[in-house]
Amino acid sequence: MSPDEKKPMNEPVPAKISSRVGTNLAFEGKLTGHEDLDISGQVSGSIDLPLHDLVIQKSGRVKAESIKAKNLFVHGQLEGQVQAERIIISETAVFNGEIIASKLSVQSGAKFKGTVKISKDYQP
Repeated sequence: MSPDEKKPMNEPVPAKISSRVGTNLAFEGKLTGHEDLDISGQVSGSIDLPLHDLVIQKSGRVKAESIKAKNLFVHGQLEGQVQAERIIISETAVFNGEIIASKLSVQSGAKFKGTVKISKDYQP
């Protein structure tokens, strides 16, 4: 067998699957899934994505009974109880609620009102 035949074949890397709630959409209820979610519209209810990323864009408005996500990135408005391994609240974000996370970053300019509990025991 030649050295070229021993090289692994270049297999295509599967694309990261994600969904989107667009700026002109409003959702009410329980949202669960097995992929990343990007919210630019309005969502109220609960969001359960324990192994995936949740991004709330600048135009996103979320009022949640509870949110569970691996990583949460907040650029818009969020009200509710949040549990995640890592949370980043950007300078454009408005957050009101309760946070339970292993890692938290609140950037300068963000509006934050609520409680924070740092827990290294994130369980998906």
